[in-house]
Amino acid sequence: MIARPHRLAVSIFCGVMVIWLVGMLMLMRASALPPQTQGKMLVIFEPGTASETAFAAITRAGANPIKQTSFGFIWVVEGNAGALEMQGALGTYKDLPISPMIAGCVAIADAKLANAFGL
Repeated sequence: MIARPHRLAVSIFCGVMVIWLVGMLMLMRASALPPQTQGKMLVIFEPGTASETAFAAITRAGANPIKQTSFGFIWVVEGNAGALEMQGALGTYKDLPISPMIAGCVAIADAKLANAFGL
């Protein structure tokens, strides 16, 4: 049971988290790239994808890998968004003003929702 003075703090914390998550989802949806886009982008693969598998998919798509994030399934590449998605990427996103690690976690949820609802 939470003591009465702590309920306000917990409520404020939960409210801030909900607002942050909604804001991040809106940012990621706005950053998703259409298939015909070319250039530098953040590419998200299924979590747990081996870095070798992701690298192979990137090169098969004709893209140039720029760097891998600390998660093996999130890459920054130069290429075509549609070709990357055809090779198994969950989603492609334009350069973001936030860390790829933070963006990647929210982008996974965004890509799966977009695929499920055809967004």
